[in-house]
Amino acid sequence: MIHLLVAAALAGSVGGAEPQDFSGAAPLMQGDYAAAERVIDRELRMFPGSPDLLLNLAIVYARTERADQARALYAQVLAQPDEMLDSGRATMSAHAIARRGLAAMAARATPGLAAVK
Repeated sequence: MIHLLVAAALAGSVGGAEPQDFSGAAPLMQGDYAAAERVIDRELRMFPGSPDLLLNLAIVYARTERADQARALYAQVLAQPDEMLDSGRATMSAHAIARRGLAAMAARATPGLAAVK
């Protein structure tokens, strides 16, 4: 997913040690949503409003049946000035990622509608 690519960019290494995950990307990609949420919450306390962290937390919420909270985070990202997020493989607008997340949630909520389009 595009969201995960953005999240993965924040995982770095410290002095040749094991990579440190400051975005929750690693547990998110492994489906460990509780661990991802803990990492993201910790980082959001230091970097409130960080679009990459908000986008990752929106994914956690969407995948753990907290759609309203996920939509609120996507809206929060869209209410901020847009930022380009670089995953190392691609650069995308935070707003574009948020809009894709909202569209994906809408498509899952109304599967018949998605098939008609």
